[in-house]
Amino acid sequence: MKTYWAPLIHVYQPPTQDIEVLRRIAKECYKPLFNVFDNHENARFSLNINGVLIELLREYGLGDIMEILKNLVSEKKIEIVGTAKYHPILPLIPKKEIYHQIRLNEEINRKEFGSNWERKGFFPPEMAISRDLISIIKKLDYRWVIMSGVACLQDWPYDKIFTAPNGLHLFFRDDILSNKISFNKIKAEEFIQDIKEMFNQEDKDKNKNKDNKNKPKNLKKLDKYLITAMDGETFGHHIKHYEKTFIAKTLDLLTQDDEIQILFISDLIQLIPVAQQTIWPRESSWSTTYEDLKNNVPYPLWQHPENNVHKYYWKIMKSLNKLLRLADKLKLPENWEFDNYYRTSRWFYDQALNSCPTWWSNPLQGMWSPNLIYKGIELLMKAALNAQLALEYAGIKDGEGYFDSISYYHGLLLMELYTITRKHLKKIK
Repeated sequence: MKTYWAPLIHVYQPPTQDIEVLRRIAKECYKPLFNVFDNHENARFSLNINGVLIELLREYGLGDIMEILKNLVSEKKIEIVGTAKYHPILPLIPKKEIYHQIRLNEEINRKEFGSNWERKGFFPPEMAISRDLISIIKKLDYRWVIMSGVACLQDWPYDKIFTAPNGLHLFFRDDILSNKISFNKIKAEEFIQDIKEMFNQEDKDKNKNKDNKNKPKNLKKLDKYLITAMDGETFGHHIKHYEKTFIAKTLDLLTQDDEIQILFISDLIQLIPVAQQTIWPRESSWSTTYEDLKNNVPYPLWQHPENNVHKYYWKIMKSLNKLLRLADKLKLPENWEFDNYYRTSRWFYDQALNSCPTWWSNPLQGMWSPNLIYKGIELLMKAALNAQLALEYAGIKDGEGYFDSISYYHGLLLMELYTITRKHLKKIK
């Protein structure tokens, strides 16, 4: 029996990221982490890097990191997976924009990695998944998608691969082991031992439930696999030197271990049998708990019914989508003013879909930053203003109600930011 470990690393920064913060993360994490991969012949990591981060690295003189990454891809130590360029929560945005965000990211992947990139795996930002999204990913010719373990409705698939009814391969990360790594709760040696003990226990449990008299002789043990996935910034930025103490150490240990083999998630399709039963996963994210699912809140950190910031944010987004839909229908290439404002609106809108403003709007979970929230809201308002101006130059008055709604909820959202911050200040005092 062989045990396969297929790790995935996700790296991303929002378009509003402070340049000095980006430089610090690049120095503490991206460069050291990629160098660890470069220094280990057995490195095999599936990597999600959003197009916006690639552009930021190029724009701010950190292109040497991209050169290291391109070499890793050509040496087949890294496989780049597909995603959405600006890291939106895909199930929460219009279908048209899902396609648009994915295609924007594909353009950058082709530009950076050329023939070394192809549609294989897909990483939905924050692992936020839905049935509609699975259908879109399959229509775009991806072979597999990665999700949180909480999305799996069936027995845990450690010796088989589930597929959706449309044929898309469904991979689920091991949430427990992934979170142990993410929060520095496990050493490299313990991680290797945990994998072995976990699958040894699975075999014992299976044998215990079988009638030994009817058990076939020389029963072949099935190969097994597990997938871990976490933010790349964990290594070196959030936890200092963790790329050495965990990643490098684990890779070193694997060179001395014949039982566990590290490989790309894509390689599992050729090595692990597909389950006969097809399934639809639960709508969820990698921050969704079973309690959230019980309360029918699949994306709690981005759209929670009891979070007023989220409520006002999505009210603004709903009206903005309608405003842009009006402008999208118009084709007025001869009208320079319309075209200029429309293109400007789309440019801000694409960036505004990033997940960070709503993520930073969770004070009860310890994620609260009025300024980082408002950085994202500013993008929404710039998109709205330019969309409304485009319609004005086109002589279309139908958008005024939507623009008024955006202005109204913008005011309520500002008051909510102030009110929540004041409550926190009182608690501190």
